[in-house]
Formats: sequence, structure tokens, C-alpha cells
Amino acid sequence: MDDLLYANRGAIEAAQERCFSEMIGLAAERHGRTRALLADKNLAVSSLRHLARLPVTRKEDYMREPDAFLLDTQGLPEEMHTVWDTMYTTGSTAGVPTPFVSTTYDFFRILEANRNMLRLRGARPDDVIANLFPLTARPHGAFIRTLHAAASMNLRVVAALPGNPSPYFTLGNDLGRVVEVVARCRSTILWGVPSYVRRVLARAEEAGADFSAVRLAFLTGEGLNEESRDEFTRSLRRLGTREAWVSVSYGATEMQGGMVECAPGSGYHNPAPDQFHFEVVDPATLETLPDGKPGLVLLTHLRRRGTVLLRYALGDISTLSRERCPHCGSWTDRLTTLPRRADALLKVKGTLVNPTVLVQAAEAVLGAREFQFVIRDGEILGLNVAGAIDESLSKRLSDNVKRACGVTPAVEFVPDEAISDASKAWKTRRVIDQRRPM
Repeated sequence: MDDLLYANRGAIEAAQERCFSEMIGLAAERHGRTRALLADKNLAVSSLRHLARLPVTRKEDYMREPDAFLLDTQGLPEEMHTVWDTMYTTGSTAGVPTPFVSTTYDFFRILEANRNMLRLRGARPDDVIANLFPLTARPHGAFIRTLHAAASMNLRVVAALPGNPSPYFTLGNDLGRVVEVVARCRSTILWGVPSYVRRVLARAEEAGADFSAVRLAFLTGEGLNEESRDEFTRSLRRLGTREAWVSVSYGATEMQGGMVECAPGSGYHNPAPDQFHFEVVDPATLETLPDGKPGLVLLTHLRRRGTVLLRYALGDISTLSRERCPHCGSWTDRLTTLPRRADALLKVKGTLVNPTVLVQAAEAVLGAREFQFVIRDGEILGLNVAGAIDESLSKRLSDNVKRACGVTPAVEFVPDEAISDASKAWKTRRVIDQRRPM
């Protein structure tokens, strides 16, 4: 398909209609979930104009019966029925990660999407990517797709292999060794989750490591407010080039990639509008919202042959724009506000608490400093903060969290490794509920 990334909006929408027409035709015949919905509700869906006739697919629907979202590819070309790989989402109703299956045809599309992600972010032919994602016990797109992204643009990449996900894995590197790898390879792009990249930069500064070639940090997997971005940028520019900057992405296993910034604050661009269609709906009524209104983000696959999701709720709130990006000139759709989780409320000491509000209240005081809320038995809201004890900071932090949610946290200062441990998870969970079920 012709390059749509910088085509006009009319060309993008025409291509999306063609791709959806083919996708819904296959789904109606070969996709268990869609076939059942169309038959049960007697629906006619042949165009994106009719998309809202389909019900929203929740994560719970997919996790409960992942096989129902697989396309039956019997009789289709070899590339469409050969399973290339299977990645896993982060949960299921049984506590087991949910499989996301890609065929060879899908993998070709994944390469195209990841190449466009790099183009949007300003990758250059001479770049060297430092893959700072850890291996995981089950295949996950973060580590693997970084390697594929580099391949898609014929770039050099070094896998730093932080941490140790399994007693059967013997090649994991500690933080000091990771810093040595980045410096030795003259890496120009650091790609990882904010909590771990922050540790790499801090260790590099302590050790006086040569990071002078670093010009970009690609951050994904965890929220990053503007204060944290500014701190990252200052750190990058102390160690790397004077023009170094941070590009944040909104990644999803269901995309095998993510929506990326072309410049700080530019919004999160859809890197493959022929593959992904986005819409925003009211979280309560699920009615489609006009562009510019905040709501629940839905993803529809337009060109897949393995796992196929239509009107799939990614679980985040944001706003959608189809206007031309003033920074890069692309007409592809963008999420223009930082996506925030639409999580269910937690009850602590009889008070309903929004996890997003908790995180925002802590970030307002701590900036880029690592932290983690832990809700324990006895209705205790613990707040672990990385670093040395600071009573003044503890008081300001406690007061700000209480003002935001009505509950006073028990602040405790802990070693950085107690929060950010790449050997245990590929990204830091900001709020953990450890209470035993009653």
C-alpha cells in the first residue's frame, strides 16, 4: 500500500474504508466473536460509518475467550495462516496472560508500523538503538519489537539484557554492565520504560560514563508527566547531545507497537492508519464522541489475520484529533492528551480512590523520583519512595496525596531497587493492591 503517513486526510480515510471493507468481510465469515455478534443482533456492518453498530469489546471479553478473536485462515494464502509469533498481554480472568497471535502477514504489517514509528520520531540511518527492555518469561512485544523496529529501518541495535526473568536464564546484566554496554556501543537512542531508563541515566552520571552520543530517549509503558519529561531532558542533555529530547509513546500489545510523538507535546500519532482505526466514546454510555472530547479510546484492526479486535477498549481516556500535525505535517490521527487509565475505583478506609489521582498527586511533588503505592491489609495506604529519608519531603507528599484523595499515606523511603527491578517486571506498577480477599 502507498505511504499514507504523510498523505492527505481524504486519502487516509479512503484507504481505511478499503481495508475495513475487506476486514469486516473476513470477520463476518471467519471470526467467531464477530460472526456471533452479527447473527445475534442481526447487524449490517460494511463501512466504518456503521462501526458504532458493533458493541464495544472489553478487555474482559477478549481475556475470557481469546480463541474467539482468532481469524479462521483455512484456505487463505500461506502468509495469512502461518503463525509467526504469539505475544502475551498482562493479565486474564485466571491470572494467566492472554495470547495475541500474529501470522506472517501480520508480522509484515508490524514491520511497516514500527518503521513508521521510527520515521515519526526522527530516527536516522546512523543511529544505534540501545534496547533497555528486559526479557520476560513469556514473549512480550517490548523487548522483541524493538529489535524488529531496528530491522525495519536497517538500523543497528544492541540488546542490553537488563535483569534476570528466570532461573533458567544466565545472560542478564546488572545496571553497571548495562551502562557499559550503552557507552561502548556509542548508542544514540535509549529505548525503554521511564523508571529503568532513569536508573540508567543516574548510574551513567555517577560513573562518568561516556553517553555523549545519546540524542534521543524513546519512553513507553509508564505514564510520564511534563515535570518528569523536563527532568529526563535535562539529564539527557547533561550526558548526551545538547539537543537531546524525549519521545513518549502510547504502546499497546494489541498494536504490537504504539502511537508516538514526533516532537515533545505533539500528540501520539497513529503510525499505520491503514492498519489501525481509532475512535473515542463516552466511558459511561459508550456513545461515539466528536473529535476533541475526552473519552475511552477504542481500537479497530483494519489489516490483521491472526488475533483481530474490533472496537476494542484499550482502557485509557484521551482526546482524538484528525487535524494535520503542526510539527511534522502528518494527517494521521493523534491522541492529543496524555492517556490516563480508566481503572475501577479502589476503596481505602471507606473512601473511593482513583488510582490515576493517586499517581498524579505523588508526581506533582516527586517529579521524576521513583515511587509506588501499596495498599495493604488493615486498609493501609503505603507510599514507597526511592532514596534517602527526607522528612520535609515526606510531609509535603503526605499532605498533597491527602488533599487529592482524602486518605493519608504512610510514606516510607526505600532503596531504588525495591521499586524498579527489571528482573521482575518490564515496567513499574504505580499502584499495587496487596489486600487479601475477604
